[in-house]
Amino acid sequence: MRPLIVKLAKMLTDCMDAKLGLVRMDESRWEYKMLDALLSDEMAELMLSMGRRKPATAAELAKKTGRDEARIQALLDELADIGLVEYNRHNADRHRQYVVPIFVVGSAENLVLNKKLLKKHPEIAEFFYQMAEEPLKLISHMVPPGGAGLGFHAIPVERAIPKESRALNIEQLSYWLDKYRDQLSISDCVCRTSMILRGEGCGELPDKGCIQVGDYSDYLVETGKAERASYDEVIALLRRSEENGFMHQITNGEGGENIFAICNCSVGNCFALRCSQLFNNPNGSASPYRAVVDRDKCVACGKCEEVCPAGAVRLGRKLDTKNGPVVYEHEPLAAETRDWSQKNWHPDYRDRNQINCYPCGTAPCKCACPAHVSIQGVLQLVKEERFLDALKLLRQDNPFPSVCEQGCDHRCEKVCMRGSVDTPMAIGAAMTRLAGMEEQLSEQLVPHKVRMKGEDKDYELPVAVVGAGWAQLSCAYFLAQTGYPVTVYGEPELCSPAEREIMEKLGVRFAEGSPEEDAYAAVYPALFPIKKKDPAGQIEEGHEAAKSIHRHLHPGHSQTLARDPRSFRAFRRDDVVVPADKLGAHDCLSCGVSYVDPNRCIGCGICTTRCFFDAIRLERSHPEFADYCSADDTVKRVVLGGVRRAGKIATKIITDRR
Repeated sequence: MRPLIVKLAKMLTDCMDAKLGLVRMDESRWEYKMLDALLSDEMAELMLSMGRRKPATAAELAKKTGRDEARIQALLDELADIGLVEYNRHNADRHRQYVVPIFVVGSAENLVLNKKLLKKHPEIAEFFYQMAEEPLKLISHMVPPGGAGLGFHAIPVERAIPKESRALNIEQLSYWLDKYRDQLSISDCVCRTSMILRGEGCGELPDKGCIQVGDYSDYLVETGKAERASYDEVIALLRRSEENGFMHQITNGEGGENIFAICNCSVGNCFALRCSQLFNNPNGSASPYRAVVDRDKCVACGKCEEVCPAGAVRLGRKLDTKNGPVVYEHEPLAAETRDWSQKNWHPDYRDRNQINCYPCGTAPCKCACPAHVSIQGVLQLVKEERFLDALKLLRQDNPFPSVCEQGCDHRCEKVCMRGSVDTPMAIGAAMTRLAGMEEQLSEQLVPHKVRMKGEDKDYELPVAVVGAGWAQLSCAYFLAQTGYPVTVYGEPELCSPAEREIMEKLGVRFAEGSPEEDAYAAVYPALFPIKKKDPAGQIEEGHEAAKSIHRHLHPGHSQTLARDPRSFRAFRRDDVVVPADKLGAHDCLSCGVSYVDPNRCIGCGICTTRCFFDAIRLERSHPEFADYCSADDTVKRVVLGGVRRAGKIATKIITDRR
């Protein structure tokens, strides 16, 4: 072993077991392996003389070490290029200093952004993965509200913050963007890059996904790790991220006075979200806000649960059981549980957070529909005569409403709870009525393309679809909406002229004959054979095939990780109390509802951007989560958090015994 590397690894690590000497710093540790691969002894010696997070100039370091300033400057430039040293200008005249950052958030991200270095040392991805997790293993249950200067924390979608809320400036993205308006940059997402290299990508691509601000932005631009961005370019990226369902997070290590990055995150890839989701402690990510559902307005369309990164909102039931209202179990909190240990963690959090329904089940119509259309929501919009919105909601799951009059068996009507009282809702008739409106509304029904990346441009990976059955048309539609050039070989006789027109305006081409397979990146259904027979089932199958093709076309992505299972459980029909006051008018009984577990919600607000009914909102119910601190105070804050947690649990035990 190299003694200087051992010493430097101990200085930089945030892992408490290594800091306290409980484990040996040797070749088995990622801190050692990475520094050993990248540093000469001369570089390691210089970094040791610099200390951790202590800015200094080349002249000051030359004086301190007694070495030639020109040589010190050359080493600093090389270390900055690698990513293990950053620039700092937090001083009176803003002259350049050099600083050794922590591993995460810090040099690990810089190494991933150094594309040339990453190509030479792909193990950097695993180093970043480990350094984002290992430090929390001993202390995750002691992290207090606000995160104690660790990693990132959620910052709400700004339009989701209620006007009457007493939000702090630091809780609003506009405040930070205005503060750093002239120091903005955009880079690829380091987490997605790393997960793809590890073979665990989840469909989201890294292209231009992260935003840097302030002096850190200048450092990355000057060393070729990011591109300078205008204010408008950053706003556009934030908008595209929200369209994708990505939540926003800001760095949490500068005491609330400064940040240095804004990330756009998804639970399948984000290492910062892992701090709360794997270790099951929202304190590591949460904002001061929590989402709340208005039961009267909610119609269980399920669009909020599709994007919730914490799995906090799921579909439940609005109708009472014979024993009274449904009671939802909340996630236990580390701060309130005496014997918190690894058994309380969720290593499967990426899949667990995708579960669609609570065990009590939800509206039978959505569960029975093979395409899982938000029937309850569509019916409500039709009732309100919001026909364009009704079609937009319907087409999110089924872009071909005409299928409802071409072979659909209307099983949704067969399970409609209204039918247990008198007659079921005329769901098929409502869908047929909407299909008839598509021609006059077609211009407004062409969907906005939403690509799974930060760039606003199509993929250069053409896809051929052979045949024009319901599955093929569905796959082509959703691939085109995702930004792929698609050619369908076959005449789309099944869909209506308006539906074909919408597809063509979305970019789908129709051709005769057979494709030259070598000219296409993928051919469907050769790649994923069609299995379902019923029309609505084929539409769902085509929808899922589009997602599978997207992941297939990008190496390093898993077909299963963090994927919405679209598995909906209906409640027991023999355990329902039908409200008598709903029987006067022949209205939908509104069987389903969304419910938010407040212990899981991290207050990102992305759920609020999906609701057609203004039924889910943010409340600033946890102001203590605005207690941000410097990373230099992390150990002190975590220890204090542990003491407070122990005191709270002891008090509860004593109270319970009385």
